[in-house]
Amino acid sequence: MHELGITSQLLEVVLKRAAAAGAIRVSDVHLEIGEESDVAPQALEHYWPKVSDGTPAEGARLVFGIAGDPWACRVVGIDVPDPQPEPPPG
Repeated sequence: MHELGITSQLLEVVLKRAAAAGAIRVSDVHLEIGEESDVAPQALEHYWPKVSDGTPAEGARLVFGIAGDPWACRVVGIDVPDPQPEPPPG
């Protein structure tokens, strides 16, 4: 169950990065998880929809990589969709 807390903390990082980038939506979240971290990617995927509901990260895909630090669990990047061009007036 500790993955629920970890997922919530990861969301906080994602939202801060999105706000700093001026993004209104996040499409992908890139994570690195160390092999000794005892964090299960499947559990993060399970909790992600619940914790991200109603936020700019709602519906974002989690993309996992292996961290060089065996104990790490961190956000290494976010992807934001290209803004849609404004339709011409009139």
